[in-house]
Amino acid sequence: MSGQAARMRVNIADDRSHATLEMLPASGMTGGLTLTLDQITQLITSLGQARAAMLDAKPVPAMENATFSPVFNTRWMVQPEALTEGSVIAFQHPAYGAVGFVLPPAETEKVVRALTVHMGMVHSSERPQGKPN
Repeated sequence: MSGQAARMRVNIADDRSHATLEMLPASGMTGGLTLTLDQITQLITSLGQARAAMLDAKPVPAMENATFSPVFNTRWMVQPEALTEGSVIAFQHPAYGAVGFVLPPAETEKVVRALTVHMGMVHSSERPQGKPN
C-alpha cells in the first residue's frame, strides 16, 4: 500500500468509550462510522475470518524475518487439545482479543527445549544460589 493516499482514519474518543472510522477523500466516500469496543472486536474478528479465507489455499509463510509486535502484559493459558492431542496456547492480545494456536505434540518438545535454553540465558544471574540449572 505504499504510495497510496490514506483512505480512512480511526479516531478514539477522549473517554475511550468508542472510536470513529472516518472516511478520507481518497476513499471516494464521505462520513464516518462510530463503533463501541464490542463492535470493533466483532469487526476485527470478521476481517480476520475474511483474511483467513483469502489465504486458505496459500502456504503458511515462514516466521524468519517476519515483523510482529510482541505482547508483554497479557493473560495466557495452555490446555490440552483432544483432536490432535496437541496443546492450545492462547492469550489476550490487546489489538485482536483472545487468540490462540494448537501446538502439535511433535513440536511441544522443541518449545520446551527452546524455553529451557532461554531461561538459562536470560535468568541465569537471577536464579537463587543452590537452585539447579
